[in-house]
Amino acid sequence: MNIQNAIILCAGFGKRVLPLTKSTPKPLLKISNMHLLSYSIKFLKEIGVKNIAINTHHLANQISDYVDKFDNNIKIFHEKKILDTGGALVNAKDFFTEDNFIVMNSDTIWQKEYVSNFNTMKKKYFDMKADGALLLSTKELSFDKRLPCDFDLDEQGLILNNPKNYIFTGCQILNKKVLKNKDKSFFSVREIWDDLISKQKLIGEKHNGRFLHVTDFEIYNNLSREKIIY
Repeated sequence: MNIQNAIILCAGFGKRVLPLTKSTPKPLLKISNMHLLSYSIKFLKEIGVKNIAINTHHLANQISDYVDKFDNNIKIFHEKKILDTGGALVNAKDFFTEDNFIVMNSDTIWQKEYVSNFNTMKKKYFDMKADGALLLSTKELSFDKRLPCDFDLDEQGLILNNPKNYIFTGCQILNKKVLKNKDKSFFSVREIWDDLISKQKLIGEKHNGRFLHVTDFEIYNNLSREKIIY
């Protein structure tokens, strides 16, 4: 079963990549002559997503102009006041016309090699009747070894808050019902995750390849020297 709707989170200030993000929003920084946002869009189309939304705030006009050139069918949700990751989903909830949708972080360099593990995660999500699924990595496979781990997995693949052995890559599937009774206000999607963990309704799947994430200015410069092909 394909999931038709997705949102790419692009509203952040990108403070850890300063001074680059004074004049360029983080999603429009380039790695291997390709914008970070382009990696996200290409990956979503690779997995069969038909309807893509993007939230914006910092240097929003640049992102809107770029998207118009890339694909003028992408829906923009401009946040006059930044809403964080949870509030952004509530703000866009009417865009999600089906029960399930995908959320992507735009500062991971998404590539074709993620497709297989994403499809495995999607199958488990539907088979286990979960309400959320997160694609995870290990510290060993992370380009940035300084990134802290976020979660653990039990034998069934359910996500646990402790111990912490896995890093969230920035790709997730959610059921629209997790947004019910949530206000369009500033809050983190982590609140949704914690609730799903307590109900044993959040699953995880490990990505087997390298996890490339533009954490900060130093990592961006290091990644810029890598030969990365979508």
